[in-house]
Amino acid sequence: MKVMKPKHLGMLVICLLVTQTTIAQFGKASKVKLPDTYDFDYIYKLKMTHKKGDITFDYYLKEDAKYFGFDSEEMSKGSKDTKMFMVMDTDLEVTAMFMEMMGKKVVQKTKIKPSDLDSDEDMSDYTFTEIDSETINGYECEGYISENDKHKITFYITDDVTVSFNQVFGSNTKNMPKGFNPALMKKYAENGLMMKMIFEDKKKSKNSMTMECTGLEKTGFSIDTTEYGSMMSAFGG
Repeated sequence: MKVMKPKHLGMLVICLLVTQTTIAQFGKASKVKLPDTYDFDYIYKLKMTHKKGDITFDYYLKEDAKYFGFDSEEMSKGSKDTKMFMVMDTDLEVTAMFMEMMGKKVVQKTKIKPSDLDSDEDMSDYTFTEIDSETINGYECEGYISENDKHKITFYITDDVTVSFNQVFGSNTKNMPKGFNPALMKKYAENGLMMKMIFEDKKKSKNSMTMECTGLEKTGFSIDTTEYGSMMSAFGG
């Protein structure tokens, strides 16, 4: 997670909305060998409030790992007998969708590159302002606002954690907003998580949304990738 760049705060929204359908737009990666297991230390629970309703997402994070896991009831909505869990591994440049369906365990791998999820959009027309801090879920968070004539993004970040999306996506300081302090990027480089973000679309209010962390919990969850076969081998296609 590129913490201080407004566009990359929006990156989290993109990750939230990734489903099997959107992943299929990327290249096939059937020959990529996954590690035997993906282990996780924390579950980062995020609630997105939108005009059309609320959605809760669970992110699975591991200290110093170049991957994260993702789960949401929305992914298997309408399929009560289907379970899905996604892992994005930027070291292998692959996204793996682990599925349990019809009594079978299958994995669908798709090739991606970090650049596919990046943007070179110039953010220099945004202003950047530090605001009062807030305590969210027991974490002391520093507050910031990035704004231009179209959007206003208010967000709160804590460095009182040992995990970060920044480990997965990296960071850069290109095209930063006016008033941005580059030292903040270094501060949040390894231990920085967004606890709250309020996105306001000044032109189309229907696009506005709020995202807030509702919990950061320790977990010993791991997924054994050796238990999952390809779709073809599982169903004899």
